[in-house]
Amino acid sequence: MLIAVCIKQVPAMSALEFDAATRTIRREGVRSEISAFDVRALLRAIALRDQHGGEVVALTMGPPAAREALAECLALGADRALHLCDPAFAGADTLATARALAAALAREPYDLILCGRHSVDAETGQFGPEVAELLDLPQVTVARTLTVDPAARRLQAERETDEGIDVVSAPLPAVVTAAEDLAPERFTTRAEREAAAARPIATLGAADLRLDLAQLGAAGSPTWVLGLEQVEERRRREMIAGETPDAQVAALVERLLAHGLF
Repeated sequence: MLIAVCIKQVPAMSALEFDAATRTIRREGVRSEISAFDVRALLRAIALRDQHGGEVVALTMGPPAAREALAECLALGADRALHLCDPAFAGADTLATARALAAALAREPYDLILCGRHSVDAETGQFGPEVAELLDLPQVTVARTLTVDPAARRLQAERETDEGIDVVSAPLPAVVTAAEDLAPERFTTRAEREAAAARPIATLGAADLRLDLAQLGAAGSPTWVLGLEQVEERRRREMIAGETPDAQVAALVERLLAHGLF
């Protein structure tokens, strides 16, 4: 099986800040990491490769610094990495990003394309479905389990919804977006990171994708941020006293009743 995993390098959540003047996330001087749901997608892809054979290719679009995220993917177990890097990609929204990555994905006959349910910085959940539509592929969103039958060319997944869990099946190739439970968390070792740092990472520019430049980057982005608003957290904090847990629970229920919360 040939599996692609689209990942995004995002600022570490503990250091996430916004620039009010540019209405963008502040990235300079901020530690970055792979978006958490993308990591789960990658780890599931690696498990499927180990089970069925094949190859896992990690892809991202971003500035030169995004190579660090791809090196981390190699350390986690990806076989190859592909970096879309070009000034023409700068300022892209989800649709312009999806156009570029869909064009890159169309260059190889992938059996399965995985990504996170959303990035932890923007949380739009739009990228995976947009890639599926652009490539005219079936899609399964927010999958918490995923199995594949390469011989039958089908996948089966459990997907999270507001009402509960759906069990769905789809033909391959397909696009799947990952929920948190899709794979157990894993961290790389120092030896894995050092070995990955020496491995090559392929690079594609806008010219390699043969797309209209007007459809890429800021020029090809139909959405933009009108403004940012800082929301102050205002919560009442109170410690519940009591000699036993039962007494504390009773005191808590009394407080909640007094506030009309039941």
